[in-house]
Amino acid sequence: MAKKNLGDIEDNNKNLGGVSALFNSPVKGTSAKEDSVKEVKQNKLAEEETTYPLRLRKSALKALKILGAQKGITVKELILSVIEKEYDL
Repeated sequence: MAKKNLGDIEDNNKNLGGVSALFNSPVKGTSAKEDSVKEVKQNKLAEEETTYPLRLRKSALKALKILGAQKGITVKELILSVIEKEYDL
């Protein structure tokens, strides 16, 4: 049976008992400095991006998916590029 890594799920969980031997232990020992750098990067990304729901007809979304696949980009990238070109952002 292949070993699985489920993060911290096995820590402090007495119900896993003998089953926990099948799982890898999560990697420990990351320094506080590395954690703070990761946290800063995540905070910057959160500040730079925002979400906005977009409602599209199914046929339009299908056409965008086909066009995106042909160009090798995602639908999101395709939509953003069109908006940037149209409004000179």
